[in-house]
Amino acid sequence: MKHFWGDYQNESYRVGCTGGTIYVYDKAGNEIARFKDFPYAYTAAFMPGRNIIAVKSTEGILGFYDLDTLSLRKKITVTKIGGQDEGFGFSPDGRFFYNIESPTCFVRTQLSVYETREFSKVCTLFSENKRMMLEHLEFDDNTCYLLGYMRDDADMFDYGFIAVFDAESKAVKNIRAIDRKQHDYLSDYKHWELSGFTEKSRKWSSLKFLEHIDRTSIKEVYKSKEA
Repeated sequence: MKHFWGDYQNESYRVGCTGGTIYVYDKAGNEIARFKDFPYAYTAAFMPGRNIIAVKSTEGILGFYDLDTLSLRKKITVTKIGGQDEGFGFSPDGRFFYNIESPTCFVRTQLSVYETREFSKVCTLFSENKRMMLEHLEFDDNTCYLLGYMRDDADMFDYGFIAVFDAESKAVKNIRAIDRKQHDYLSDYKHWELSGFTEKSRKWSSLKFLEHIDRTSIKEVYKSKEA
């Protein structure tokens, strides 16, 4: 089996991302398809309860594949300037796909929400907030937790934060500050998690310098900051 940048499995399929090629295997480990619809495809996520997988390219492209029909359902160009390695994921019920985007490449970020019947964009949030930089998200039950950092007046790192995204009000709530060391570790860990915890991804991360990596989550850090 190849050494992938991103490696993912559900009950029926395994998907491996090399950057240039997306490999699909059946439950027995047989290769059944290869996709080369866009470059720099390193990370992916399965839709809960469905054999559909979202693949994210650092070039600025999203691809949604139906593995039962081995077909590309939708290809979306988020931006043509590249630099897209922020977090993403499906809601627990599979109805929505959330993608953190950097449409102007590190100048600002935004959170885009897509419905998953036709994979059309529902809304784009926080695009005008140049101080708040979003990096990663995770779901626990129906709660969406966010990780990011705030910038100061000189557009430099001010402090890291964790928060909750309220889908109903479309707002970031309960922002809790974390120090730079805790932010950097959590950010690196979540990026590694996006790869499916592959060894290849870890070797290109600052986590490679650590003898032991403590498992963590945005929720865990968020809860630890409760008063």
